Amino acid sequence: MKKLLTIFSFLILFGFGQFLAAQEAGYKYCGTTEVLEKAFRDNPQMRTDYESRRAKQMLQDAAEFQKGYPKVKSMKASAPTYVIPIVFHIIHNYGSENISDAQILDEMRILNQDYQKRNADTSAVDSVFKNNIANVGIEFRLAKLDPNGNCTNGIDRIASLQTYIGDDGSKLNDWPRSKYLNVWVVNSMSSGAAGYAYLPGTCPSSVDGIIILSQYIGSIGSGTVTTSKALTHEIGHFFDLEHPWGNTNQPGVACGDDAVSDTPITKGWNHCEAPSGAFICNAAVEENYQNYMDYSYCSHMFTNGQANRMIAALTSTTASRNNLSSAANLLATGVNNTPVVCAPKGDFTPSSTVLVCAGGSAQFNYFLSGGRPSSWSWTFAGGTPATSTDSFPLIQYQTPGTYSVTMSVSNSAGTNTVTKNAYVIVTAATAQYTATSFVEGFENNTTVASDWIMVSPQGNPWKRSTAAATSGTACLSQNNLTNSIGEVLSAISPSFDMTAIPSAAMTFKYAFAQTATTNTDRLRIYFSTNCGNTWQVRYTASGIGLTTGGVVTSNFIPSATQWKTGIVGVAPFQTDKNLRMKFEITNGGGNNIYIDDINIASSFSGILEEAAGISDLFVFPNPAQEHAIVSFSLKENEPVSIGVFDVTGRKVQAVLEENLSAGEHKFDIPFGGKLKAGMYFITLIVNNHVLSQKLIVN
Repeated sequence: MKKLLTIFSFLILFGFGQFLAAQEAGYKYCGTTEVLEKAFRDNPQMRTDYESRRAKQMLQDAAEFQKGYPKVKSMKASAPTYVIPIVFHIIHNYGSENISDAQILDEMRILNQDYQKRNADTSAVDSVFKNNIANVGIEFRLAKLDPNGNCTNGIDRIASLQTYIGDDGSKLNDWPRSKYLNVWVVNSMSSGAAGYAYLPGTCPSSVDGIIILSQYIGSIGSGTVTTSKALTHEIGHFFDLEHPWGNTNQPGVACGDDAVSDTPITKGWNHCEAPSGAFICNAAVEENYQNYMDYSYCSHMFTNGQANRMIAALTSTTASRNNLSSAANLLATGVNNTPVVCAPKGDFTPSSTVLVCAGGSAQFNYFLSGGRPSSWSWTFAGGTPATSTDSFPLIQYQTPGTYSVTMSVSNSAGTNTVTKNAYVIVTAATAQYTATSFVEGFENNTTVASDWIMVSPQGNPWKRSTAAATSGTACLSQNNLTNSIGEVLSAISPSFDMTAIPSAAMTFKYAFAQTATTNTDRLRIYFSTNCGNTWQVRYTASGIGLTTGGVVTSNFIPSATQWKTGIVGVAPFQTDKNLRMKFEITNGGGNNIYIDDINIASSFSGILEEAAGISDLFVFPNPAQEHAIVSFSLKENEPVSIGVFDVTGRKVQAVLEENLSAGEHKFDIPFGGKLKAGMYFITLIVNNHVLSQKLIVN
């Protein structure tokens, strides 16, 4: 029998993940050592109880090991002994994390194969372990009745920005752990993990269960075959299994023990193939790197000892695990195979405001969190047709305006109706502005209100502000400090005719502060040529790269020196007659952001030269092959930055960044062999003013 582990050996993490090679492949790893350790620090008695219980279980396991685990070996794949009701809480923001019913059902298939030794890949198990592959004897079934006795399909869809946080606070609408195995599915986890679960008796009942990334569910949709065993691993933790090396969350570091007698001592594996055989800790004993609780990402089995440990957990009163498979609970949760028909609960996408040109069309899609409907009924104000019974209707809108959409879904058990007001915004197919430049300084409140579309699903839109400005008295601002992590807010410009602006370039001013250097806020600028129905990203800045005002924990209002200038390539849209811009901020924990002085003009010479104190700006030869010369005169001593940008706004060559004296200046820009043939912009930033000249490279 393996020796009793120290308490540190029991600080088990609960995710399914990877280190080293697997991390390089993009796989996530466990991230909850800190969670369990925090629980023990907050409740020292829990640590004592946990260690005492583990010591008793090790003694019991040793006795069962000597007998050959007779109870486990008597299990038959065709007759699972324990049935567990399960509910998937899909925490989503209408994105890819809102996985389909089919992907969840695929995960259920995988779980039941893995826990009943019906997975075909057992054939790949190394020969030394083939006789020790356990049928754990557990069957998982989606709940059919919720805690109130109402009909359910076992899939609980909840729209919440908590999907981007992925911690205990994201475990919304928990169902009693004594009756259901709760699985929360999210978009991302702030810890960087793939998921985690609490071992029995180590957490409050409201957070007991598994939280996991959406792409680690099932093998279809956003899931993959490689990551589809993640929930198998997590449920192993839920039923009291440790990692095979037992004492850390770092496989490959030190040989360790999981307190199960038939799992060999191991360092753990972060890759599938053992280059010289799986003999690391003991040259005479092969290690079980294909175990579901390891990190090899080629897992195929539980051992009989692990199955024995899980059965002990689910028949124990600790954390009410023993009630899950009781006959009374199977009846209460509706999983005793009694037929149940649920009324449908519906919602539809797109998730937020739909923008479309007059005469254009919009596609609507439904998704459910209840029974499957037998009929659909849609009403589209301003749409053609005005009503539809299709499940995925395509609707045309002829007249500019703002319209609502209603969807009703029905079956024999009932009807559910959802209405979204001011949901569809239809704009004219011709540009609002035709001029030789487009300039927006947000000075006219009436014009801003009538021209700009503010999209704010959570209700905190961009606003015109007089608290700060780079010129004039106003700017556009977003009170990002009060937003939730993951919240996305957009400001959409009026439309303008680009054909009237030859050789155009775009600049804008922005100011932003972080509340901590770890903030991940992101500003994106998109262009649309079809009234906002689809968008192309043209500019991105995030984290510290977006910051102009440093770290500010109180309400950030920029000073005159805390503004920067951004440049956006617009050449691909030069022939578009109905262009719109979208400024989009995604909250990553940071402070407020401000936008001002948007300019789209013919390379900006003539618009900004006088303001910048610069004259006689030339770039020659143009077109050029090996090099170009930029020539200009300064009226005063000024800080000057010169760079070469491609049409997407990406800097491809830095030329100069220093203080220059008043007078004439010339700089040679060699680029022979460095720049591909095409169009670029030679850009000067002089005292916060941007000037840009087009350069053609042959």
